[in-house]
Amino acid sequence: MELYLAKPDLIYFEQYNEMMAEWLADDTQISPWFLKQTFDTMEEFARYIQMLDDCENGILDKKFCSTSSYFLVDENDRLIGAASLRHHLTVAVLNSWGHIGYGIRPSERRKGYATRQLQMVLEEAKGKKLRKILIGAHETNIGSCRVIETCGGQFAGIVPDPDEPEKNIRQYWIKP
Repeated sequence: MELYLAKPDLIYFEQYNEMMAEWLADDTQISPWFLKQTFDTMEEFARYIQMLDDCENGILDKKFCSTSSYFLVDENDRLIGAASLRHHLTVAVLNSWGHIGYGIRPSERRKGYATRQLQMVLEEAKGKKLRKILIGAHETNIGSCRVIETCGGQFAGIVPDPDEPEKNIRQYWIKP
């Protein structure tokens, strides 16, 4: 199956809402950070897309770093998942998730999409001249840990999740 990374765009309004409704109904962790909710109107979605564009171009709160956002789309233009790539690490990010966040909608998991998506985001990182990528997954998320290891991740350590201190994050370094 052909997959590609697409920049968030208004053409994905309905599919985004469908994907998020599926994710919210599944009650599993939603990742990356920019996936949060459904939108009632195209105008709300347009403001959301603008916020993501601002984040990529460094127009944001100084405590955050520039981040590129991507949708994973298949050959039929179906939205499969999403990913984010931070352009550099802040202290907070260094002590948690790292450069890359990614997720696959619940109905499309266990089909190899996460591995392919991570490989594509690593190519984007290489294009941004990032030489060493930090990435994390909850230690209970065995599937994500395997994806990271399959893509060359070398275990670096465990840190507490800053949002859920009772959970731990396994961190890995990857050379793109």
